[in-house]
Amino acid sequence: MALSKKRVQDKVEIVGEYKQIQVRFIDQIIEDKKVISEIFHRDVATCGDYDKADSLGVKKIADASWTAALVKSYKAAQKASKVI
Repeated sequence: MALSKKRVQDKVEIVGEYKQIQVRFIDQIIEDKKVISEIFHRDVATCGDYDKADSLGVKKIADASWTAALVKSYKAAQKASKVI
């Protein structure tokens, strides 16, 4: 009985007005080449966070999706939402 654990990136989605990039991972427990358990995790790269996009392996998607105008608009919206 050989047990192993594997993480698989199985889904990438672009969502919302500011094209946030969601990445879904599956952590699998494998016994004798059969998946016996799995759990899902998500991580998000927000508009303009190229370092996060790179770490998630979706840098090319970010480059294609996040225009300079979109990043500027997102930063302005973030700044405006912090004003009380």
